[in-house]
Amino acid sequence: MDKEYAELKQAFEGFVAGTVSAEALKPLAAPSGIYQQRNGLFMLRVRVNGGEIACLQLGGLAALLESTGGYAHLTSRQDVQLHDVPAERVLEAVLACDRLGMPFKGGGGNTYRNTVVGADSGLSRETVFDVYPYAHALNHMLRRFEKAYALPRKFKIAFFASDRDLLRAAIHDLGFVARCADGRPGFRVYAGGGMGRESATGVCLVDFLPAEQVAHAAAALITLFHDHGDRANRHQARLRFLVKRLGAEAFMRLFWQYYVTIDPPKLPALEAETALPAEFAEAKRHVDATRIEGDAAFARWKAIAVLPTRFGEAVKSVRLFVPYGHLTAAQLRRVAQLAEWAGSLFVRLMATQDVLIPFVPEPLLPGFYMRLQEELGDVDLTFRSFKGHIVTCVGATVCKIGMADAPALADKLAEKLDLFLPADTAQKLALLRLVADEVRISGCPNACSGHPAVRVGIGCLNQNVAGEVRPFGRLLYGAGVTDGVPHLSTEGEGGKLMPVDALVDATVERLKVLAEL
Repeated sequence: MDKEYAELKQAFEGFVAGTVSAEALKPLAAPSGIYQQRNGLFMLRVRVNGGEIACLQLGGLAALLESTGGYAHLTSRQDVQLHDVPAERVLEAVLACDRLGMPFKGGGGNTYRNTVVGADSGLSRETVFDVYPYAHALNHMLRRFEKAYALPRKFKIAFFASDRDLLRAAIHDLGFVARCADGRPGFRVYAGGGMGRESATGVCLVDFLPAEQVAHAAAALITLFHDHGDRANRHQARLRFLVKRLGAEAFMRLFWQYYVTIDPPKLPALEAETALPAEFAEAKRHVDATRIEGDAAFARWKAIAVLPTRFGEAVKSVRLFVPYGHLTAAQLRRVAQLAEWAGSLFVRLMATQDVLIPFVPEPLLPGFYMRLQEELGDVDLTFRSFKGHIVTCVGATVCKIGMADAPALADKLAEKLDLFLPADTAQKLALLRLVADEVRISGCPNACSGHPAVRVGIGCLNQNVAGEVRPFGRLLYGAGVTDGVPHLSTEGEGGKLMPVDALVDATVERLKVLAEL
């Protein structure tokens, strides 16, 4: 693997020595998902296919962070970003991740990016069938498909296990939604969606594609994009702009021309579907729950964080709400240890920048909660405050192309929303779920948080007011699926660009209406 990173190694050695500039380094580092931050340190984006990561790998990342410094950020694409890594430690981190089974190829740049998978696939009772095996098999195939790493612009794929996620599928370059026909597994397939300037939902290529043809469809669309995407104008290069130029019908015809003419690749062997670990029964040990009997905070946590599964009433999934998506090395290690203690050999990273522990025996919930308080009490994983639990992009303090400080705006909104706590009425619990799942804030028009595709979104940009640059934003709401057709939010409040304080007040009022407060 060292040979694979030889060019990257040479580039960073030159950068540290002062013979390679930051501008010259970027095109060499970006395809591996490595970017310089505003503070001069580096962010490394670790691909975690579908967000599914073994506890052993999570522990390995913790050890790596202890060595290199910095912290982990969980992204809305289910990656792990290692932040604040010094330039001289970047290659050490890259090679360590590769040894953990997490190669860097395609972490950034004009490449096939990390695949998103609905984290409840194979767990939820709504699962049509488990889509994780297909996501892993397709990722295995595309890692060897060279055109996927030589594209006009980035390309994003997603898999979901039920129609509940039609909109999430439709905002990807290629989105698959599980369905069955006559007992056969297959997918509804969307193409040409995406977030950013001129965010758009994709077109439905086919209502039912047999599951074994997933690799064929992906190879056809990637080859089409490789051949016809705009390589001259970066700002018009995403697949959705090709759909716009051609029109939906012509784009679909072109796709099917590629589909019938390319040599169809074979989908690799599928992994087993999500199942209880063989050792799971051993985790059902006694826990003394007397310390939290009647504890209102424990009851509230169970109401928002503990989820039913298709494995029966005795098996739950537990969501850890991760403030800002940030975890230190020590916290990463403790999360891995807690999951293993409960009986899970892996965790799933969520698009909300949270962690899902797939398997927790119902009798262990009191003990699980107590360990959260005792061992991870320094981070609000139980959603005691809204602060840190509104999904945003990383913001202008970290991102070199960012405009507004989205996390700071989220904190202002959280301060207002915290006025509704701690009373635990059904309406206020609904507000917690709404904010955690359906509120997003982006600090520039690139829409990195996906704010146009949720029920309440804020898009920010800077404005010059009397010679002073200030953050402003627009409120959007209404995204969803109507009569089976996914659609994005529309601009609320007449599309008016508002200063931060007015924007926060308008958002609070909108959330109060939605949560019936």
